Amino acid sequence: MKRKSRMGARQIFGGLFAVFALIVGLVVAPTAAADRAAAAPGQAAPGHPAQPSKFLLVAGIDVGQIAVMRVHDNGRLSLLRHYPTGRMSMSLKVAQDGRTVYVSHVADSAITVYRLSDTGVLRPIQKFSTPMPPVTVVPSVDSKYLFAAMGMGKVATYRITPSGALARTGLAAEQLGGTIAPMVTVDPNGKFVRVTSAFENAVKSYRIGPGGKLLPIGRVSTGMTPVNGMTTPDNRFFYVAHEDTFNVIGYRILPSGNLVQIGNWYTGPITHEARVSPDGKWLYAPAVGGGGVTVFRILGNGQLAKLKGSPFNPGGPISTSTLVVPNPRLPFVYAVDTLSPGQGGGTHVKTMRVLPNGALKAVASTDMGLNTIDGPVAALAG
Repeated sequence: MKRKSRMGARQIFGGLFAVFALIVGLVVAPTAAADRAAAAPGQAAPGHPAQPSKFLLVAGIDVGQIAVMRVHDNGRLSLLRHYPTGRMSMSLKVAQDGRTVYVSHVADSAITVYRLSDTGVLRPIQKFSTPMPPVTVVPSVDSKYLFAAMGMGKVATYRITPSGALARTGLAAEQLGGTIAPMVTVDPNGKFVRVTSAFENAVKSYRIGPGGKLLPIGRVSTGMTPVNGMTTPDNRFFYVAHEDTFNVIGYRILPSGNLVQIGNWYTGPITHEARVSPDGKWLYAPAVGGGGVTVFRILGNGQLAKLKGSPFNPGGPISTSTLVVPNPRLPFVYAVDTLSPGQGGGTHVKTMRVLPNGALKAVASTDMGLNTIDGPVAALAG
């Protein structure tokens, strides 16, 4: 058997072109830092209602299922059940309501929309066909539109109806040039869309215009194989990781939405993503060659300071496709892995506690009940 590429390459439509197993940024309902500090785990902050249950949803390229896991008040996870989904799921995103879930299926040229109940039951409400394979998707901050980055180098805008289902807008898809496996994100202020191209080694920026139309505003070069970029909560900086140059590059966001590079930091071989914590203080970079998750403090000027003790081991080896999902309510992050060596061969989610100084401490490893060998995609919901 031919060895799998460390970048998670896959063939679509009989091998016509390759796409990467790439995970985009998490969209969750915002939680104020002050509320998080004031409330003990599992309790509401003074003057605020109790928060709904949280769930971690995980899918993968090669399993055709979604695992729904309950997040307990102590940060630990328990598997509830699996739900069938489409083929080659390369993106799983949750809208701001915390209950509407969008999953892209490359092999089906479709996006499935789900509704998650308060008890963690996942019900499909629509399977929406797309003219090209949707690689990654992301809802707008106001949940009016869904942006879908297609495998043939286009980004399409779809309207989100009150039920969460998708409808066509009539807008022509935005051409991305040579981009084949695009990763799309939306800035927290809802003004700009970023498209990272692993094959083109670039990030393209767009302003969200009337009706969800994307208006090109600029392009910047990156390192080799950029993956899974993310904007800080204050909309000041954008960071992108690189699997082949083993680094994170940071950019300052101008008022126009354009990006200006401000720094370049080594992370470790095969860095699969750059994930910013919900409070904007930390950046997490899982690197399989580094043996764990590297943590950087984000300084006021956007520079990164590597935390002493990095990389932090999540409690076992990590794979080339590991991603980190920070919990916005509790001091934990979840390292979602593929097949976990030495742990029975199953796919595990490793729970890590965030210590007061930002360091990470492994506390648990939960079998997801699926055997995905590449490209996990995950998001918190509820």
